[in-house]
Amino acid sequence: MVIPLSNRTGAPVKWGQSAKTQKVGKRTAESAMTDGFVEQIKKHAKEDARRGVYMSPEFNQMRLAHMKQCVSPDRSGPKAEVMSAIRAALNEPHPLLQALDKMLEKLSGGGSANLKISGIQQTAEVYAPNGENIASYNSLGGGWTDIQTREEHKFLDESTFAYLQAYREARAEMKAEAPAVESAASFDTRI
Repeated sequence: MVIPLSNRTGAPVKWGQSAKTQKVGKRTAESAMTDGFVEQIKKHAKEDARRGVYMSPEFNQMRLAHMKQCVSPDRSGPKAEVMSAIRAALNEPHPLLQALDKMLEKLSGGGSANLKISGIQQTAEVYAPNGENIASYNSLGGGWTDIQTREEHKFLDESTFAYLQAYREARAEMKAEAPAVESAASFDTRI
């Protein structure tokens, strides 16, 4: 039996932050593209150009860590709380919907979750306070999947463009500094 999780009006279950709190903590691509971060991008691009590598693993690690810190929504808290609600619902003999409603009322972060639970399969979708789907869970399909938000996508585009510009500049500098190789004409003077 598959039971959708919803409150009495049929809307996704919400958990706790006011609209005012949501606006204060807004994490955007623009706010993450600081001068210091752009300088880090340029440093990595220059080093990568020197090594002949485009977007090295070190650059990608640095960029993803910065995105997680400055742009990405909190996924770990809601994921853990949804999993706890799923486990509790599976342990409740009856009715599952009441157990889920009780568990999800306690969730923090201002988002919402839709769950479908049966003895065979459990699925969940976690939404940020702005309504964007940020993660999904499927017990038969490999577990949790993070879903990229619009702001994360925008951040990756902007940081990629900044890196590309810096990489091209570094390659142009390297070509300009390379000694010109003069081609000497050779001929055989043997008779």
